[in-house]
Amino acid sequence: MGMPKKILLVEDEKNIILGVKTCLEVANYDVLVVEDGEEAIETAIREKPDLILLDLMLPKLDGYAVCQDLKSREGTNNIPIVVLTAKVEEESRKRAMEVGADSYMTKPFRPEELWQEIKKFIH
Repeated sequence: MGMPKKILLVEDEKNIILGVKTCLEVANYDVLVVEDGEEAIETAIREKPDLILLDLMLPKLDGYAVCQDLKSREGTNNIPIVVLTAKVEEESRKRAMEVGADSYMTKPFRPEELWQEIKKFIH
């Protein structure tokens, strides 16, 4: 077994953090949690996670801004970003994809759906 893959979870709702973190740790991922957009960017630059799970509605900087920033930076532009959001509008999905999101999942979701999504990007 190699090192566990590192996932950065950017989410400010405690119950979702708990659910997703537990779900990922069971699957042997190393999970880093940050709760606002500015911290998300700093942590991604410093830690170079294998994948970022990104909420759109965040304190300080929203998920669109975080995504756009990381995708325009050398060193983080190749990290896959999966948006996890309660926003179901097509407009929101389109905007997320335009700023560089690799995938878009709406809450609530089942753990299996999340694993499936993650496996598309990290093996």
